Amino acid sequence: MLAALSSGLPSCKSAKKIPPPTVDLAADLAAARTDAAKMRLEQKRPDEALAMLVSALKTDPASTEIYTMVETILSQTVWNLPAVTIDHQLPIQHIVMADPNSLWVSLGGETDTTVRWNLKTLKIESVLFPTAGGETRSLIIDSSHRWAVIERGPVTLLCNAQTLKPICDLGVIPPDLTPTSVVVFSPDGLLLAHPGYASEKDHSIIWQLRDAATGQVIRTSEPPAAGAPQPLAAYLDRDKLRVLHTNGTLLEIPVSPIEETLQTPLPESGKLLQAQFAADGKSALTLQTDGPHQAPQTAVISYGDKEDGSLEDPALARRFPWSLQPNIWSGLMSDPQHAPFWIDGNSVKIVTSPHAPAQASSTLTAVAFTSNSIFTGEDSGVLTLHRLLPLPKKIADPPKRRPLDKTSLTAIESLSESLTGVRYDEKTRSFDTLLASDRIKACADCDFSVVRENFPTLDFTALAEVIHASEHRTATPLAFQPLWNRLAHADLSRKSWPALLERSKKLSNTAWHQELTAAGTPASPWSAAAKIADTFLTNDPTAILAAIQSTGGKGPAAATALALALKSEHSEWIDACLATAQDMPPMLREISRSRSAWLQDQQAQALAPWPEILPDLSLVRRREDWEGWEQADFQPALDDLRRCVSTVLATITIPADSTPEQRKAVAACLSDPATVKSVGPRRFGSACLEAALAFCAHKEEAQTTLQLARLARDMGAKAEPCLRAEALALTALGDYQKAQPCWIELITEHPVETTLPSDYAEAAYTSFENADSRQAMEILTTGMHRFPQDGNFALRAGWVALLTNHPDRAYQFLQNGKRIGFPAEKLENATALLTIAAAQSGNQDDATFFFQELLKIDPAWADPATLDTLDWPPELKAILGQFSR
Repeated sequence: MLAALSSGLPSCKSAKKIPPPTVDLAADLAAARTDAAKMRLEQKRPDEALAMLVSALKTDPASTEIYTMVETILSQTVWNLPAVTIDHQLPIQHIVMADPNSLWVSLGGETDTTVRWNLKTLKIESVLFPTAGGETRSLIIDSSHRWAVIERGPVTLLCNAQTLKPICDLGVIPPDLTPTSVVVFSPDGLLLAHPGYASEKDHSIIWQLRDAATGQVIRTSEPPAAGAPQPLAAYLDRDKLRVLHTNGTLLEIPVSPIEETLQTPLPESGKLLQAQFAADGKSALTLQTDGPHQAPQTAVISYGDKEDGSLEDPALARRFPWSLQPNIWSGLMSDPQHAPFWIDGNSVKIVTSPHAPAQASSTLTAVAFTSNSIFTGEDSGVLTLHRLLPLPKKIADPPKRRPLDKTSLTAIESLSESLTGVRYDEKTRSFDTLLASDRIKACADCDFSVVRENFPTLDFTALAEVIHASEHRTATPLAFQPLWNRLAHADLSRKSWPALLERSKKLSNTAWHQELTAAGTPASPWSAAAKIADTFLTNDPTAILAAIQSTGGKGPAAATALALALKSEHSEWIDACLATAQDMPPMLREISRSRSAWLQDQQAQALAPWPEILPDLSLVRRREDWEGWEQADFQPALDDLRRCVSTVLATITIPADSTPEQRKAVAACLSDPATVKSVGPRRFGSACLEAALAFCAHKEEAQTTLQLARLARDMGAKAEPCLRAEALALTALGDYQKAQPCWIELITEHPVETTLPSDYAEAAYTSFENADSRQAMEILTTGMHRFPQDGNFALRAGWVALLTNHPDRAYQFLQNGKRIGFPAEKLENATALLTIAAAQSGNQDDATFFFQELLKIDPAWADPATLDTLDWPPELKAILGQFSR
């Protein structure tokens, strides 16, 4: 079968020979690599492009096109060389560099902290106290490098930038704002300004100007009107704060509290979406839109004659580091078509001029720029300083270039590897990344005399000198000791110590690792604490006091001793801990003193420092550095104190919807002289005032209200609520002669901001009861001016005006209330009064209309019998009777 099949085929001798291909495969391969290199250039990868072109040049040395492309890349590209590597082993969140040697790095993970490195010594010089379960949203350093603002969750700390010790909590920065645009220092570093909320309930944005060294508030702006435009950017100097808003309005707040603020509108501008002031404050870069169908465009608003250049791309990159947190690169400069650089996974690509990308080994999370460096921070914790290399100098009158030969190609390949840090593998068609040491060696192996002959227009002397002098430095494990110790101490569990050992192993087996392992047990820092705990179990007072005195005043042993003492019933143990303590946090000291006083039956002293609602310990720990006291859990001690405070307050607090028996019990407790001794004058005065305000709602308790209000006043409670309680009690008793002076004093002799709309209504009513209708109307008119948006007051004013026979004014008040909107539960009565006021004013058609509205609310108003149920003057009921059946 095989023979038969093969018989039809020509023999080898008779087959025609196929001629060799006429295509130049070498040139074809070089052309393919050249095309691939062009694509790399479009992707902003000149490093890979040069490596491929060198490979193509080796294949086709005679190609003028390839040679020209290589020469162009070498002459125009700024290369970078890794100079420093720091492996934190924790995710990097922010990088801020301050020349010459200070570098701030925010680190995440299970705990959150910021460290300051000295790049000259490659040592950590300060560590911000760690907190758990958060992230650093912003890290802002002032231009003098003395102060730092570090935002972590709900707490924004003003810190000493050098020591990273907290100065004060600035509060919550509104999350819709860009922190680096609105948290601003004056150029001399003396002042700080930042936005915040007016209160926990009122989220209108206000501005605070502070002394940067102490955090003391110099001036606070007034809350804006409802619907005010959103602020975008701020600039602060020694004279004033300027704030640019979405509608272009410029708000100027003088530093001096006695000078008035000024608002200047910006004419002919679209809506501003983002903004950033120049370094001198004389211009602002904005992102504007003219409508929903228009693409946002960047534009500069000038407030002076000359711009300082700080809004140009290179300057912006140096002023504002990039991170995954909110910044101008995720807002104002987020459009990659306008940004000077963009982040592509693990690569920083600079697009404003030919730059080689700065490469990282894992995903980039933070990037900072200086005039001659790029700093990259990675999710893995690796931070790299990439030193920018100088461009080769151009030679004006170059000699004739040397033809490319094997020696030339070897030198060019070494130069390429030295500059780019990548090598093109021709077999696998992939790129190998070179270490910094390999790049320095490639530079040393490069024959620059041959390179000079091959590229006679370029002088690589300065570039070669920089590479030859370069030294790739790496932070040693010992340099991390301040960080690892701080993180280990901040961990309430003891799991961090084995992790610390493992971390030091990964870095390398150093003297510090040997020192750690020599401790003998994974819980080495807590061994003394364990001995303290064992001593407390003996319940031997002498041994326990001796153990407390041996703790050293701070650290795991001292923290453990204090936590156990607070759980005990022995005040002398707590006092011993206080006597030996060093750098005890303020709140922890107050907890200890209160617990000791409570155990000694000094209840008033124990409760005196605390508000009715005790602080949240987790928030306090975010604001205060508890170094040396983090290792023990003091939440049980605070919870126990909270129970004590709640128990005492329950005896002097009237519950909601109280019964007469409950009110009587509280009144009896407050009238007992022993109560003030047990709770202290301040708390007793507050309790009397709160009780008086609760009692005044009950007519039968008016006398008790008077007594409690006067007690509260004697104990130093605020005058306005005390006077209000007395006036309400006298009004409830019907003693209008005595009540009227109290109401008049409240609305005329006390600050306007301390008064309530009801104060004016009650003052007007007592004036009416005292037959002074003229004064009543004057009070109501003043109240309407001060509370123009209070529908409840408008209703009360209308009622009093009707009682004083001023129907026209009553109709005016009630119509204003209808415009504002009456409270839903009072709409029915308000509509009835509108009917009466309209009829008495001669507006019969309006009266008919309002009565029909009243019938829609409740048809029973059509029955005259309904009017008999009203406790109203007969003349007012008679008017309604005209509209009934």
